[in-house]
Amino acid sequence: MIHFARITQNFSLSKKLNATPVLCFLFLLLISCSKDSVQKTVVPDQGWSQNHLQDQVSLNLLTSKKDITIAEQLELTLEAAAPENMEVAFPVYSAGLGDFTIKDTHTMPARMTGSGNNPRVLHRVTYILAPYLSGVYTIPAMTVTFHDTKNNVPVLELVTEQINIPVRSLLDPGTEQIAIRDITPPFSLPPNKVKLFLLAGLAILTAGLVLSLFYYWKKRGHTKETPEILPGPEEIARQELERLLAENLLARGEIKLFHLRISDILRRYIENRFAVRAPEQTTEEFLLELSRAGSASRTLLGSHGTLLADFLTQCDLVKFARHKPSLAECEKTIAICREFIENTKEDRFQGVEVSRVQGKKFKD
Repeated sequence: MIHFARITQNFSLSKKLNATPVLCFLFLLLISCSKDSVQKTVVPDQGWSQNHLQDQVSLNLLTSKKDITIAEQLELTLEAAAPENMEVAFPVYSAGLGDFTIKDTHTMPARMTGSGNNPRVLHRVTYILAPYLSGVYTIPAMTVTFHDTKNNVPVLELVTEQINIPVRSLLDPGTEQIAIRDITPPFSLPPNKVKLFLLAGLAILTAGLVLSLFYYWKKRGHTKETPEILPGPEEIARQELERLLAENLLARGEIKLFHLRISDILRRYIENRFAVRAPEQTTEEFLLELSRAGSASRTLLGSHGTLLADFLTQCDLVKFARHKPSLAECEKTIAICREFIENTKEDRFQGVEVSRVQGKKFKD
């Protein structure tokens, strides 16, 4: 500061020179030389690096950091460069690498590197490692094998060196060991209130049960069951006749079987329609049974007896007398069966339509 005062005094005595720019320059120079303006250089954190070279192949090991905390992960990368005729086999680990746990493995696609007469293929794999506790973790030596793709034999192996990675805790180093306190025991209700809560719960449960039963009884009392309408005898007979015709027995020459089946269809229809049980009777016995039955059966026999007798007689001739009817006679038999069912079904015969409810059965 003394030198600075002398310089300013000499410049002030001289009237020929303009001292203002010079004074400003000297003032800025002094400020820049003060202790507070010194810059600090921060060295970035770097990981371990190993380089291995033999013949025409090389192997590099790189880590993202030299030490990590327990909450961080460590990236370990292996880079191998080899000629095009060589295949690189990196070590394979299932769950852990040394003291670390392997969280993931990334294999990069191979790419060409180098230039001129020495092109090489670069292979890279990265292991994501994670610790669980603090301490010093060891990464053991790793072996990378180089194979000759033409002869399929290993050419050479490069082995890395063992690495120790410190894993720091997130707690302050000066912090003493933390004592884990026991859990607080549950609070108990006063004795006089325990019984009150039990009685209240029982009352709520009883009320819910009563309401549920009342709702169920009310809903069931107002619900009317819809009777299920079953197909009548005529509908069952039509369906059986259509299934018989679909089997195409006449075209296959099964004439006797056809007449036996169509005769059974009409017999079952009469039995279900008029409650007449005579499945094993002959035609004469069956017609006699109809004549002895109720008024509805006698009316049936009087108005359609001839048609029914002709139908059953035709079927008996085929079944027992080895009669071979023509196709026209067979078609007439089918027409008679259909006509008889249509003329004697419930709504035409009685004049009213009767609904059949599930559970109704004819009694013997």
